[in-house]
Amino acid sequence: MAKITITPRGGAGGLTFFAPNEDRVDSGLYSRQFLESQMAVALGGRVAEEIIFGEDEVTTGASNDLERVSSTAKMMVTQFGMSERIGQVALAQQSGSPFLGRQMASQQNQMSAETRALIDAEVSRLVAGAYARAKQLLLDNRPALDGLAKMLIEQETVTAEEFAQLLTECEVKISDYAVYN
Repeated sequence: MAKITITPRGGAGGLTFFAPNEDRVDSGLYSRQFLESQMAVALGGRVAEEIIFGEDEVTTGASNDLERVSSTAKMMVTQFGMSERIGQVALAQQSGSPFLGRQMASQQNQMSAETRALIDAEVSRLVAGAYARAKQLLLDNRPALDGLAKMLIEQETVTAEEFAQLLTECEVKISDYAVYN
């Protein structure tokens, strides 16, 4: 992670900037664990709003994050064979075709309603799992969440070093699998 900011950028009310891992970017290979961790991270802002302000006060700020999470989960199920219920099949083929929208629509039409429902159920299961993971991590580390919120209100941007210091002070245990690896 490079920095966290509440300074608006484009349509976003704030962002977390991650420094890319060169090896992962170069290889283009992502493990199931990495993708699930990325989904949990993307849901962190929405979950933090729920924890701090309550479910009735969440904003539209996480809409892009929700799109990314849904898209990742759908690719895991339909392209990467990362669903136990569906198995090691690619139900959606990636193509460089400029008519991909039509191609995907025709593939969807060729699938049975049962298969489409199973895909939707698996996508929902993956997203729900990432949500539960994000929520538990933030609840378990509420002092760090509150400390970060205070820092962001005071200075608008928190560097990676400042964030690491906060995590140390709050005795946050980092997962064995760091999300930004």
